[in-house]
Amino acid sequence: SESQFSARFLMERTEEVQRFAEHGCSVLCLGCPEGMLFGIDYSAWSVGPQFMGVKLIPPGLHYVYCSASAAEDIGICRSGFFLHMKPKDVAVFRWDPENEELIRPENEESARYADGVRSFDFDRNLGPYPLELREQWAELTRHTTAELVQKIEPISGRVRSKRAEYDAATNPKAAEDMDLEKPTEIESNTGSLFFSNVPRVRRKKGISAAEMTHLHMDRTPQLEEMIAKEYSGNELAILGELQLSYISFLLGQNFDGFEQWRALLLLLCSCEDAALRRTELFAELLRTFFTQLSQAPSDLFGDDLTKGNFLGSCALSLLEICNTDAPKLQKRCTKLRELVEEKFGLSTEDLALLGEDAPEV
Repeated sequence: SESQFSARFLMERTEEVQRFAEHGCSVLCLGCPEGMLFGIDYSAWSVGPQFMGVKLIPPGLHYVYCSASAAEDIGICRSGFFLHMKPKDVAVFRWDPENEELIRPENEESARYADGVRSFDFDRNLGPYPLELREQWAELTRHTTAELVQKIEPISGRVRSKRAEYDAATNPKAAEDMDLEKPTEIESNTGSLFFSNVPRVRRKKGISAAEMTHLHMDRTPQLEEMIAKEYSGNELAILGELQLSYISFLLGQNFDGFEQWRALLLLLCSCEDAALRRTELFAELLRTFFTQLSQAPSDLFGDDLTKGNFLGSCALSLLEICNTDAPKLQKRCTKLRELVEEKFGLSTEDLALLGEDAPEV
């Protein structure tokens, strides 16, 4: 709330606060109605009458989102967008009451307001970014890039909440019928994201039944194909997309984000050969998966969307394929195993009993 913002700005002028006061970024929001939801990264507020945005934002990638009411009752749509900010950047938006979302004013008007922010004209109306969450957010977006955001974001730039397929996620037969190779770009006005295609296992001529079974169990060929085709050989970019899809699902409430997050996890956790050869990729995957689970709600393994147990299967499979001689992999496997046991109360044996949703699509 606006009162919370005011109280928070009485924070001690630490060295960190001073640094972001000089080099940090700002988001100015004009015409926001009282009671609307405004969020940036892991913080969201029901805004008061004096609210006009947020300051002291660390440079880098952020996710800004809003809805007409903080209650977010049925029928109220959440919209959001990824925002890549450079030091001292000011992003200006105006509330559009007809479409109930934030839009950018004309360039000349935006420039005028941005100058006002830099001159501290709106300082008392800008709440401080919660810097205690800065490191968590930086870790969550560790492999994202502006180029990757540009590749997958909707044509409009806005990610809109999409819940229509939630029921299908709890229906095993519907999940089986989902075509993961089908392009996810739909009409531009729906806020759909342009995620990369996840290759499926294809039967090759002359291949034996045993070889086909191995292909289904170890999807390294599909991973190699995807890294070459979708990311021009940059193996860590697939983790960037894993992170963007997770954010789109968690904060954007977009089901396409959940589907892509699930598809990428199932693929990556089914690549035993790749884990031996691409040690750095899988060390970073362990770190990324650890971060996502550690920052996720504690009931994630029991949620309607995940009760098909793919998360348990992925965690178990990842721990198995990364059980190699590489010290970094061993250390991160131990941390992941401890996290799952401490936060979710699940042992490795429990994970194995969660279900039969083996990590293959």
